[in-house]
Amino acid sequence: MVCVLAACSSSDEATGSDTLSGTYSIYVQGDDWGCGVSKAIVTLDYVVDEVSADDFVVTETKQTTDWSDETYPVIETTVDRTIENAYLCDADGNETDEASQYVALELYISPSDGSPLLYSMSTGYNTWSDPYYLTITLSDDAALTSAGTEVTSFTVDTEYTAKTTSADGYSTDSYEASDGTTYNYAYYNSESDSDVLVVWLHGMGEGGAESDATDPYVNCLANEVTALISEEFQDIVGDVNVVAPQCPTYWMDEDGQSGNYNGGSISISGSQSSYYIESLDEFIDQYAESVGASQIIIAGDSNGGYMTMVMAIANPDKYTAIVPICEALTDSLITDEQIESLVDLPMYFIYSEADTTVDPTLHEEATIARLQEAGATNLHVYSPEKVIDTSGRFDDEDGNAYEYAGHWSWIYFDNNETECDDCGLTAWEWIAEQIQ
Repeated sequence: MVCVLAACSSSDEATGSDTLSGTYSIYVQGDDWGCGVSKAIVTLDYVVDEVSADDFVVTETKQTTDWSDETYPVIETTVDRTIENAYLCDADGNETDEASQYVALELYISPSDGSPLLYSMSTGYNTWSDPYYLTITLSDDAALTSAGTEVTSFTVDTEYTAKTTSADGYSTDSYEASDGTTYNYAYYNSESDSDVLVVWLHGMGEGGAESDATDPYVNCLANEVTALISEEFQDIVGDVNVVAPQCPTYWMDEDGQSGNYNGGSISISGSQSSYYIESLDEFIDQYAESVGASQIIIAGDSNGGYMTMVMAIANPDKYTAIVPICEALTDSLITDEQIESLVDLPMYFIYSEADTTVDPTLHEEATIARLQEAGATNLHVYSPEKVIDTSGRFDDEDGNAYEYAGHWSWIYFDNNETECDDCGLTAWEWIAEQIQ
């Protein structure tokens, strides 16, 4: 269990007071739809004797996109947060039965509750909401005591003092390619000297358009990239290295500046389908060399699925296997020669038939049919009818499982819930089989 690190208390006195003040820290949990602030740890200047969820009221203030307005403006909103649990804890968030200066508040998160990220339609990017803060007060019915003294005043600063996340198992760094392109990236290095490197390529929303938007942890939390450093993934695949570079704009950018989607042929030079082919190729080479990886697997979703295909076409002999997820490479842009170059590359496609963002008939389905006709030797597909919540946590108004956007088929990959149409293996199990 990951705990939130609370800020240090301004007083070590285990004494009481009728007036309490304090600060709080937050914990951001990655989940199927992205992430949410699932816990706050309040650090008070005096102890409290006991607490319950009914003692507190929490509201959340942040930036959101107004989806009801066809211009999709970014607005500031304040909403109530549901407190699922409250308990006394130590400075590390561990529950205690003793009076304490630390209070943990566990908050409900869902696809529509608790995200600290802003997706802007005007930029096409996810960024940390600014502002983002919680207002923590006592409820009208609260009856807190502090070392036996009734608490009559309770004030917690609105600006949080620390933020920890489920992506903190990744470290971060940056790399400047020879053409001047800078990649900020998150990485996890194997403790067992693995010669395998898994490269994750994010979707459009996880790029960094500006210096203040560039953060590899956004890449890891807007989709549940934390899955790749989970105990389950690492146990199945075998304690492998993972790197997740963040594109300075988005992978389908034709020149890295104009913000125009490409329309060119798939080539590593000349009329490029992505401005970033050569610099990303350079980055992957240097990172693989730095960790001693001779086997490279690329997986990516949407824009990143597109780039997974583009990189494989540019260098089909470099990669051990690829996993394109809801990939956005229009099949008509791929030549017959390029199809032929991929026939011996292990490939595991994932997409939903309900994808309205990237039409499968013009992308995966058409490309898969051509690869099969060309005699692809290790080609596998997982194509569910739609993308639904499989955790049992969320229902729609009719009591059916909550349905995500059809484009979000990466959720099945992140949860290891894909099942190959012909071999029955999940993508994670299949990746493990490709490693020598």
